[in-house]
Amino acid sequence: MEPVASYFKFNPTGAFSVDWYIGKRCNFSCSYCVDYLHDYTSPHVPLENMKKLVDLIYEKEGSNVLWSLTGGEPTLNPKFLDLCAYIREKGRKYISVTTNGSRTLQYHKDLFDLVDGITQSFHFEFMEHRIDEYIEKFIELEKYRQELNTKRKKGEPKKTLILRFMVETGQLENVERMDKAYREAGITNIEHRYIRPPGKDKGKGMQPEEKYNFKDDNDPNQITDKAKVEKIETKEASYYGHNEKGAIKEIYRSTADPDKRKLKFWFQNNQGEYHEEDYHYNELNYDKKNNYEGWLCWAGVKHLKVTPPGDIYIGSCHVGGKRGNIYEKDSIDLPTEPIRCSKWRCTDNTDLKVPKIKDWEHYHLVKDMIEYGQKGT
Repeated sequence: MEPVASYFKFNPTGAFSVDWYIGKRCNFSCSYCVDYLHDYTSPHVPLENMKKLVDLIYEKEGSNVLWSLTGGEPTLNPKFLDLCAYIREKGRKYISVTTNGSRTLQYHKDLFDLVDGITQSFHFEFMEHRIDEYIEKFIELEKYRQELNTKRKKGEPKKTLILRFMVETGQLENVERMDKAYREAGITNIEHRYIRPPGKDKGKGMQPEEKYNFKDDNDPNQITDKAKVEKIETKEASYYGHNEKGAIKEIYRSTADPDKRKLKFWFQNNQGEYHEEDYHYNELNYDKKNNYEGWLCWAGVKHLKVTPPGDIYIGSCHVGGKRGNIYEKDSIDLPTEPIRCSKWRCTDNTDLKVPKIKDWEHYHLVKDMIEYGQKGT
């Protein structure tokens, strides 16, 4: 059987998604983070500028929007809570925030009052000596999340908390200790990710102007998928210590909650019969099942990405190049038809959630995700 379609199964209204890097300012400087995403000198984006994007999206999609806010470190912006409140007031399907968790517990509680989901990203280069602090903070935040869910109004989405370990080499013991503490406290929405190995090639091909034309994963000399996989695995193996990579994968597999597999995949056999399976995007990346080259993808039609300077792309893949800048224009120029994917790997979790089909004959499998409802539904 071969895969022929996929979509984000927790999006029954076919909501438009926005992956928004609101600015570069960050109080961490992780060695594996590309330079165009962070620094400690860029000015904060003014609230009025950020409101402009919200208004543009609302005009286009109404309240049927999944907002994903990150940075840099978004919580450093002194007007970030005001931005979250503005999106909430305008109307939304869901607001999620990815943070390094460096703000106080009270700040995180105030944030949870305004947004629907928080993803805590653990970066050990800047928290290795604060492990207990982070354990206690997010156990307390989980308690607060549960309290909020008992008080939510009818129709309001449930609050979610995701704990995401960016697993650096040499940190497996800390990862296991924290993972165990959180699970004993009843937190099960936990992810473990490999990181892009730092070094002289850090960020190679990851700048927006380079990414679409980056050939490392599409080298003409790499003529088979197997060869491409081996090339990638060799890079990762050169960074992680003996069996670390396998141990990271095993932690995830042994503890993964089946209910957290949010991607719906459709497979078709030689007789034309369909079979469906659920996946977590981590599994796709672990098993190198994220090849959509030649598929039809609704990035740009149902999704967009905004980089720290305000540049608009159809996704983190940057296929098709820059579509404008939110601070320089009063409209958004996005495609109205799906694009044929030219990339071998789709690795970003927000891009993976975009509806995709191998060809038009499979459109009926994602039709509801594309055509649902009218503006504001």
